[in-house]
Amino acid sequence: MARSKHVEASLLSELDAVAPGSHFYVALRLKMDEGWHTYWFNPGDAGSATKIDWALPAGLHAGPIQWPSPSVISLPPLTSYGYEGECWLLIPMDLSQEQQVGSTVTLKANVQWVECAQSCLPGSADLTLTLPVENSPRVDETLKESFQKAKYEIPRSPPSSIEISFLASEKNLTLFFQNKTGKVLNFESAHFFPYQNGIIQYSAPQQIRLRKEGISLEIARPSNAGAVTEPLSGVFTAKLSDWKGIEKINWDIRAKKFISPKTETQKKEVPFYFNKKFFSYLGLGFIGGLILNLMPCVLPVISLKVLNLVGAAKEEGSSSIIHGLLFVLGVLSSFWIVVGLLIFLREKGLELGWGFQLQSPPFVAFMALFFFLIALNLLGVYEIGLSLISAQSIVEKAKGYLGSFLNGVLATLVASPCTAPFMGSAIGFALAQPPVVIVLVFTSLGLGMAFPVFLLSVFPSLLRLLPKPGPWMVAFKQFLAFPILGAVIWLIWVYGKLRGIDGTLDILVALLFIGLGSWIYGKFSTPFHPLGVRVVSSLLALAILSSSFYYAVVETERLFALKTAKKEDWIPFSEAKLEEYKQQGIPVFVDFTASWCLTCQVNKKIALQNPAVKKKFEEVGVVKMEADWTNRDPKITEVLESLGRSGVPTYVFYGVDSSSPILLPEVITPNMLLDVLNKIEKAKKQKEAQTKSEEYFQ
Repeated sequence: MARSKHVEASLLSELDAVAPGSHFYVALRLKMDEGWHTYWFNPGDAGSATKIDWALPAGLHAGPIQWPSPSVISLPPLTSYGYEGECWLLIPMDLSQEQQVGSTVTLKANVQWVECAQSCLPGSADLTLTLPVENSPRVDETLKESFQKAKYEIPRSPPSSIEISFLASEKNLTLFFQNKTGKVLNFESAHFFPYQNGIIQYSAPQQIRLRKEGISLEIARPSNAGAVTEPLSGVFTAKLSDWKGIEKINWDIRAKKFISPKTETQKKEVPFYFNKKFFSYLGLGFIGGLILNLMPCVLPVISLKVLNLVGAAKEEGSSSIIHGLLFVLGVLSSFWIVVGLLIFLREKGLELGWGFQLQSPPFVAFMALFFFLIALNLLGVYEIGLSLISAQSIVEKAKGYLGSFLNGVLATLVASPCTAPFMGSAIGFALAQPPVVIVLVFTSLGLGMAFPVFLLSVFPSLLRLLPKPGPWMVAFKQFLAFPILGAVIWLIWVYGKLRGIDGTLDILVALLFIGLGSWIYGKFSTPFHPLGVRVVSSLLALAILSSSFYYAVVETERLFALKTAKKEDWIPFSEAKLEEYKQQGIPVFVDFTASWCLTCQVNKKIALQNPAVKKKFEEVGVVKMEADWTNRDPKITEVLESLGRSGVPTYVFYGVDSSSPILLPEVITPNMLLDVLNKIEKAKKQKEAQTKSEEYFQ
C-alpha cells in the first residue's frame, strides 16, 4: 500500500496462492479522498489515464487494464471521465505451466495517476505483491466479494439480439440500438463513453430518441472532430426499464456504420443504398437544386442565362438545346469536381460537408472579391465578354457555346455559399454513405439546379411569356447586382469571423482597389479612346486587380500568420528569465499548468482567454510565462513547493517593486485577474511618476 496526498493505492490479488497454469486477476485499488478523482482510459476534455508499468518474473504475463465504467466529472465548460471514491482496476494474469511448485512470484508495479479536485496533482506509487506457488490455486475469501463486484463493473458485450450501429456527420455522432426480437428498448440515463478521443463534445448533452428502427443516442461533435474509425468502440451505460424492473446496462460496444434495417429483405446483389430511402433523397436533392436557383448568390447568374436565351429566342431550336446542354454540363462538371475533392479529403480523415470551402479564409476572400467584380459588371462599371456582359452584347454573343458552359461553372461556383431547403437533408444523408451515393445525390442536386435553364432551352416558346428584348433587360441586369452585393457583405462577415476585425479591413481595402481597377478599365478601355490609352489602362487595371487578389488571398494569410505568432506571447517558464524581469521591474505572470489538469483548461477558457483580460495584459505590459508541468518537470516542482503549493493550477503575479509574489487561488475569474492587473498598473504608474520627479530635481 502507498499513499499520495489525496489517493491511497494498493495492489491486491484474488488468489492467496497460485498454481502453475493459473489465470487470475490482480487489482489496483485506488481510494480517493472526498472531492478528488482520478481518470478513465479516455479522460475527456482534460486529465490523464492511470498507467501501470510492470516488473514481472519470467513465466508471468500481465494483460491490459480492465477498466470499470467511468463517471461523468463536469467542471463547466469542460467535462472529463473518471472515478471518485474508490475504483478497482483489474488486470488479468497468466502463470506459465512450467512454474515450480514451492516457489514464489513477485509482482512489482510502478503506478502513475493524476488526482484532481479544484487543483490537480500527479500521483505515483511503487507497489509489490508476492504470491506462493502451490499445487492448486487458493482463493482469498476476504477479497472474494470485492473482486466479484469489481468484475461486475467491467463492461460486457451486449446481447446478440441487440444490433448497434452508428452514423457520424459533421455535427453529430448518432448511435442506433435495435432489438432483433422486436421488444421495445426503454433506455433511461443513457451515456456513451468513447474509447477514441476527440470525436464527440464531452460536455454536450446526449439525447435519446425513439425511432421506428429502435432507439438512437445523438451526441454533438466538436468543429475539429477527428475521423470516426470503424468499428466505433466505447462503453455504453444506461438503465433499461421493463416489466421485470430496472436493469443496469453496462456494455462494451463495437458499432459498425448504420445500415437500414430493410436491407435484410433486399437481394444480395443490390447494394443496400438503392432502396426507397435512397431514391427519396435523390428527389430531395433535385428539389433542393431547383430551389437553389432562387438563392441570392445564384439568381443573378441564372437570370443572366435566361436573358441570354431571350436574346437568342429567334435562333433555331437545335442551337438553343446545345446551349442548354452545355450549361448543364458546366454545372455537373463543377459539382463533380467539388464532390471528388470532398471524397478525397474525407478519405484522408477530414469530416467535411457542403460549403466546406468556406472554412478556408483564402477561398472566402477570393469569393468576396469575385462577387464584387460580378456586381460591378452588372452595374455597368465595365463590360466583359462571355455571358456576363451587357444586354445588347448578350444578343450578339448568343452563339458562344463556351459562354454557356462557363455560365454553368460560374453558377455552381457562386452557389457554394448557399444552402436551399431540402438540400441539408439530402447532403447529410449522402455524406454518411459510400462515394457512389455521394456522387449520385450531388448529381441530382446539380440536375435540379440546371433544370430550369435546360427546360427553357428545349422549349424556347416558353420565353414568349417574358417581355421582348429591350431596355428592361439592362435595368433588370443592374438590379441583379444588389443580391450579389448582399452576398459580398455576407462573405466579408464570414471572413471577419475567420480572421477578426483586421481581416475585415484587409478585404475592404482590397475591394476598394478592385473598384478602382474596374473603373479604370471601364472608363478608358472603350473604343472611343486611342489605342495607346486603351492598352495602358487595361494593363494598369489588370495590375491593380491582380495585386488586389494577391493581397487578399495570399498576402493576408502570411500577415495573419505573423500576427498570430506575435499574439502567442506566452514564453516558457525559466527561473533565470523570471529573475531577470524582476530585476528590471517588469511585472510577470506565471501560469503553472498541465494538459491533464481539468481546472487549468477551464480557467484558461473562462479567465485567461477572456478578451478584456488579454487586452489588459497587453496594456499593463505584463510578461506571461507558462510553466508546463504535463511531464512533471522537477524544476517546476521545486518552484511550486517554494510557493507552498504541490499541484496545478497555480497562478502567480510578480509585481513592479515587491519581490514577494501575489498568489491566486486555484479557480480564477476574469475580474480577479483584472483587479490584480489594475493594482500592478497603478503601482507601475506611481513608479514612473516617482522616477520622473527624481530626474527633475537632479
